[in-house]
Amino acid sequence: MDESTKPAHFIGSFDPAETIRRGFSKKSFIPGSLTKMMVSGGIFLANELNRATEFTQNTFLEPLEERSILLPRLGRIKADEQFFLICAANPGDMAGTHRISEALKDRIKVWIKLDYPSRSVEMEIIHANIPQSKLSKDFLNLTHELIAATRSSREIERPASVRSAIAIVKLAGMKEKKEKSLTISDFKSISKMVLAGGIKARPGFEEDKLVSKIVDNVVK
Repeated sequence: MDESTKPAHFIGSFDPAETIRRGFSKKSFIPGSLTKMMVSGGIFLANELNRATEFTQNTFLEPLEERSILLPRLGRIKADEQFFLICAANPGDMAGTHRISEALKDRIKVWIKLDYPSRSVEMEIIHANIPQSKLSKDFLNLTHELIAATRSSREIERPASVRSAIAIVKLAGMKEKKEKSLTISDFKSISKMVLAGGIKARPGFEEDKLVSKIVDNVVK
């Protein structure tokens, strides 16, 4: 979800051409993913819920509280007993997020806080995304140390994710394959280019300087 997501995107809407032919009927209505899951008893994932506006978020109040939803001109549909709604949200202080209303919070019964995966799990994720790479273990370890360093810095608002680590390793592997070797200087240059867009500095700090400081401190 994001600011452009509207309730009609997952509730559904009337097809204009069919509505002209048939009127406002079930046959002219195109159900959205939420209404489909409610009827079939499936799972609906509202991913990055707090990137949607509060207006859009509040569309979930009725399905959660009443286990039904009112479709204009069609009437109310009830959710199957197996229908389940899962929401995922970024930290509330992250840029681009909106507050989740107290009414919606009250209707979400179970909350699970997720932190970054352990080092071993993140290394598994990196390995799984670079099956053809022959990059040495030393460079792989340095890559993880880099993204971990961004997470411990108080000057960084949004630290690097495992996606940045995968990008660094892929580019370094391509460089090594093409040049038949990979120097520390090459690795540092690649790391700085990836992390320049992989982090967000707190107000008053320059991202390029922060990236250079972290890379120079970690990669000797």
